[in-house]
Amino acid sequence: MKTTLKVILIGVVLLVSAGQAFAYPPDNAAVLYYKSLMLMEEPNDALGKILAAVRHGEARPDNQVRQYVERNGKVIKEIVTAAEIKSCDWGLNYSDGLAMLMLPYAKLTSVAFLLAADVKVLAEKGDYRTALERCITIHKIGIHLGDDILISRLYGNAIGGLANRCIVDILPLVSNDTETLQRLRVKLVDISRSCPSMKAAIGNDAKVFLGSSINRGEIIEAAHKSGLSKGDMDKADEIFRQHDDNEFYVRATKYYQSIITRIQSVYDLPYPQAKQAQEDLNKEVENAAKEKPEVFMAEVMLPAINRVLTTDTRDKTQFNAVLVGIDIYLIRAKTGKLPDELPAGLPKDMFSGKDFLYAKTDAGFTLTGQGKDLDKDIEQKYEFKVAK
Repeated sequence: MKTTLKVILIGVVLLVSAGQAFAYPPDNAAVLYYKSLMLMEEPNDALGKILAAVRHGEARPDNQVRQYVERNGKVIKEIVTAAEIKSCDWGLNYSDGLAMLMLPYAKLTSVAFLLAADVKVLAEKGDYRTALERCITIHKIGIHLGDDILISRLYGNAIGGLANRCIVDILPLVSNDTETLQRLRVKLVDISRSCPSMKAAIGNDAKVFLGSSINRGEIIEAAHKSGLSKGDMDKADEIFRQHDDNEFYVRATKYYQSIITRIQSVYDLPYPQAKQAQEDLNKEVENAAKEKPEVFMAEVMLPAINRVLTTDTRDKTQFNAVLVGIDIYLIRAKTGKLPDELPAGLPKDMFSGKDFLYAKTDAGFTLTGQGKDLDKDIEQKYEFKVAK
């Protein structure tokens, strides 16, 4: 623990130049995030379970949760300030390649969880506007993780998903407040324009982690970090023993990077065609691997990278569903009733590129995608409640 704090503190010192020492807030949001990670009180296991139940809507905030949020009040203030700073340079040394010191993603997720607890406490008090502002802050944390490497973007999207779920929980409570709904929608549209690209993250990831991987040790380390099965790792070890020369590793790296470039192009296609293009590429790589041992690295890592397409599409669809939901709440706030059908021109289900299917329910309404999440073989369905 002391070592971790020391590393973070060093990062903060390096990020803050002498000329900025007395400036507040700093020009770099990462400075305040790192500071918050040092100061934030981590919940023990028992409190962590209570916080999770509150976050998932399975329990209401109790005194333990309220006191935890209050004890971290100054940390929350720092995070809110950080989220409003445009620039966020985490100080990562990409030239280290696979040896690069990574971000403390688990702790950054804990920061988002802290804000989610604050959302619930604020909503319990009836301060819905501030609660929604905290949701926007959570979104901005996800954006600040950037798209320099794939894991950052995946964590960023997951944090954005948390923000969306918190928003959906509060929307029924402000369903008659036109001003609050309109303000929220404007901010979410701005968020959508700022969100980093998963396509870019995939390409950057290959450059960072394989750009200098021209020896057996580095490629094996890359294989381990990709989460390969024991069977695949045994096969990798065998191939690398048989072809232990720099020329082989250069060929393996170049082939992998060429595959990554083609994967990136898939993101320009509608989801069904993109999934088909992925399947075709998988078959091509599998066939090439039978004749060229340097293809093995791409063969074993491709399935995991391909799953990111569905993850990204699912996240975008959820975000669009929230925007459509807000539009429906606005119609209800203005007319006194839910619409019988969706207006034209609203955000789409990204799995199909078509409008969501809209249906009124006893509790409110649902939005269902017209295209399947092909990894789970289901249509995404979102439920929205309306306060009685």
